[in-house]
Order: sequence, then C-alpha cells, then structure tokens
Amino acid sequence: MNRKFAFLVTVVVFSLAARITEARQGFSIGLGPIGNIFLVDTIPVLDPGIGGHMFFQYRFHEQVAFQTSFLMTTQDGDEDPNSAGKNDTGILFLGMPVMDIKFYLLQGEPRFDPYLGTGLGIYWLTEGRFQANNTGGVGLGTQIDVGFDYYLTEIISFGFEGVFRSVALITDLGTPSASGAEFPYSLTGNVAFHF
Repeated sequence: MNRKFAFLVTVVVFSLAARITEARQGFSIGLGPIGNIFLVDTIPVLDPGIGGHMFFQYRFHEQVAFQTSFLMTTQDGDEDPNSAGKNDTGILFLGMPVMDIKFYLLQGEPRFDPYLGTGLGIYWLTEGRFQANNTGGVGLGTQIDVGFDYYLTEIISFGFEGVFRSVALITDLGTPSASGAEFPYSLTGNVAFHF
C-alpha cells in the first residue's frame, strides 16, 4: 500500500513539475502598428514616421524567447538644409529581418508579462521622391527592447514595446563612398496569438 501511495505521489509531482516548466512555451505570431521618433539628428535627418510590423516568436523556456520581426515605416526628410534628405518624402525605413532574444521577468503564467530584450537586424532606407540625394542605403543595427504582454486569454495577448535602435547605413558605394546612421526610438503595439 505504501509503495502504491509513493508511486502515485511521484507521478503527481513529476506531472506538476512538467506542467510548470512548460508554462508559456511554444510559438506565437503577432502584428501591430509602429511609430518612429528620432532622438538624435543624423544624416539623413528624418521626421517621425508610422507603419506596421509583424513577428514570429518561439518561447523555448518560460522566461526566454527568440523572435524574428519584419517592420516598415514611412518617413519624410527634415527641412534641415544640411540633410541629404532635405524636404524629401516617401522614404521607407525597413527592418528585414530583425532578430531578438527576450527575457521575461516573471515566472509562471502571469497575466501581465514584462520583458527585456536585445538583438540584431538588417535595416534598409529607400530613396524617397528625390532619387539622387543618397538617402537610400542598407546596413546593420542593434536594438534594446523593453515591453510587456497582457494576456486576455491563454492564446491571445496584447503587447506594448519601446525599442531603441542604433543603425549604421551605407548609402553609396561609389568613389567617394557615403554612409549614414539612424537612431530611431520605436513605439509598437501588437496583438499576438499563441499556440
């Protein structure tokens, strides 16, 4: 009788442990709006812009997840006469792809789930209305994320995030070559589906 009871207790304990370690793990997909403001004026100088983003996330541990995102915003050049993008319009700022690792601060399955994150991305800036002013370019960037998810149900959450990006761009490979940098601070919202 004691052996059966000990076996039953062991099965229950291991089942609960497995349930806890599997908390909030798995895949999710989400999308939402994004807005950029620029804390530092660099070349080209850009005004604030808006757009959208989507992401795929795999949470392989209850507190750690990998995420791949794709984002696009429309930007206009500033009126600064020294800027390569002076009075330009229709410039696209793209992050394709942007990869992050996120660390969730709370354990278990909290409804409010804050996190910190960091990562790398390939960023693109397209030429706007003026095609020959060296606004467009491609380069690498890093980002630091702070945000939270709020779970409405087990499979649906809303999120809000602030991301500081540091991007170096090559805008012309000719002789002489040209380069630029952008430091956008992105505010994003999202709705995500977890499965």
